[in-house]
Amino acid sequence: MAVTPEKPGSDVAAASAAALASASILFRQSGDQSYADTLLDASESLYAFADCYRGKYSDSIEAVQSFYNSWSGYDDELAYGAAWLARAVEADGGDGASYRATALDLYQNEIVGLNNGWTHNWDDASYATAVLLAQDIGDAGILEDVRSWLDSWVEGTNGVQITDGGLRHISPWGSLRYAANTAMMAGEVADKLIDPEGRYSQLASETIDYILGSNPRQSSYVVGYGDNFPLQPHHRAASGVGWDAFNSDQPNEHVLYGALVGGPSAADDFAYTDSRSDYISNEVAIDYNAGFTGALAFLAQA
Repeated sequence: MAVTPEKPGSDVAAASAAALASASILFRQSGDQSYADTLLDASESLYAFADCYRGKYSDSIEAVQSFYNSWSGYDDELAYGAAWLARAVEADGGDGASYRATALDLYQNEIVGLNNGWTHNWDDASYATAVLLAQDIGDAGILEDVRSWLDSWVEGTNGVQITDGGLRHISPWGSLRYAANTAMMAGEVADKLIDPEGRYSQLASETIDYILGSNPRQSSYVVGYGDNFPLQPHHRAASGVGWDAFNSDQPNEHVLYGALVGGPSAADDFAYTDSRSDYISNEVAIDYNAGFTGALAFLAQA
């Protein structure tokens, strides 16, 4: 399946453009100018497609609606892609003002602020867009949006609940994914913008410490890490079992080293079951590890 002019997918195309644009900066910094140019050209082409043929990919590819529906629409990804393209063009010595103006317009007139009880995830790029624009434009209003959002996570307000062990919880499904994503963003904001009384860097470190085992269960939620980690992550290849043993109490045959499981399904440190059949708490996914890895990179800085 693919998005086309007749069946558009501005969200998925613009998000892909953002990934390629950011990667072009990395390769340019490492000295691979040719590959950086290739990535930037592809990014601009994808973004032009996303902007010209507007529509949600989940409207065009209906099969994904039950799993990865585009609830947030496509304006957030269009803004996110433009913000990264502005940086990528400037890294190549060009003028990124037009892309940045597009990102700012979309943020101010379509996204219109942040939901303080939610966070960056596979569907909603508003938060990362705000962080990028706060850094690159220095807009006081956008910075205040970012600050109000992170303060809600620090304090446990506006729908963010804090467990006795200190986990910030907003959703039953993959709760640690949302916490890790916010930890990464909090680290970026603390590193590049503001860190009032060290609260944002502390949020990042406490969240990752919780995930790695500093919690009331004294259990790591990263497969293969520590002395007490998930033995039955919901993963077909790692399980090594058929349907006849799917619900057994035996650990997976293969250790899926480094995978972050979903975590507590409620704002309760003990609302977790290490069971293959409990996909809400024990599922693993690429987007679960993405923010977690970014937060680790922040905390690993000298």
